[in-house]
Amino acid sequence: MPSPATAPPPPASLKRIVTASLIGTTIEWYDNSFDRG
Repeated sequence: MPSPATAPPPPASLKRIVTASLIGTTIEWYDNSFDRG
């Protein structure tokens, strides 16, 4: 983990991080629903 003193990531980086977490969450959600079904 970077120290809090480091500057925030540029918008492009931030967008990629948000997209990655959304994809990860979607995959997990799909996995969970298929497991239940």
